[in-house]
Amino acid sequence: MSKSFYFKVLVFSILFLCSYILYLTFISFRYQNKINIDIKNKKLSMSFDEVSKIPSIPNVGVTTLPINALKAPYIINQDPKVAYELLVKASNHNPYIYYSEYLLASYFLTIKNYDSAYFYSNKAFYNWPKNLDHYKLYNRVLEAEKDTSEILKAYSYINERFESKEKYYLSFIDSYSNAKLRYLIFEYKDSRSVKRNELLGDWQQMYEYEGGKISYLKNQISFTKTFFSNGNNKYLYDIKNDTLNLKFVSTSQII
Repeated sequence: MSKSFYFKVLVFSILFLCSYILYLTFISFRYQNKINIDIKNKKLSMSFDEVSKIPSIPNVGVTTLPINALKAPYIINQDPKVAYELLVKASNHNPYIYYSEYLLASYFLTIKNYDSAYFYSNKAFYNWPKNLDHYKLYNRVLEAEKDTSEILKAYSYINERFESKEKYYLSFIDSYSNAKLRYLIFEYKDSRSVKRNELLGDWQQMYEYEGGKISYLKNQISFTKTFFSNGNNKYLYDIKNDTLNLKFVSTSQII
């Protein structure tokens, strides 16, 4: 056979390969558009079976996010192991933006696995601090851990690197105050919502601190079907879940 024949075969093969890659890229772009809408709306509109049909070429999306990382949120609640494997692969495809670590930290925070959430959010933040979402997530983990010293350290790290940091400052103030507030809140594992009738009667006011220490106050509070009383003060009230709203008797204005 002549050289021209082999040359034509080579050219045809290259054109076919390029056309096939362009076709896969086109299909991938269509899925990526749907996923980006889901990310924007913070709502998953597709099943993992649908998302799994995204072609493996290209392995990084138009926004530089790895395709496997875009798939992971659609399976992470049903099968964390599969999601973890996807995110590990995604980290290898683009190890510079730490999006996989961000998603893992978000998941572990949701299920209150704070050690793992801290590990991945710390890694995501300190390796890619320019992403504000990394900073906010890290602060949320530190809030849960009541780690005010690390909240201060993380903001100091931002302070040294960015001139414009207003949004970082707002997150810092919010997380620092919330972390300090958690020292005053005792969380009961068997806590539940109550109905108004369950509150009727007199109650001894007390504080319970971490470690089990209980401090009883001298004054008592009481509930009737209409009024809440604390000492000589009487108020109207309503209750929803764990929130008690007190109102002035004369104006019904919430205090």
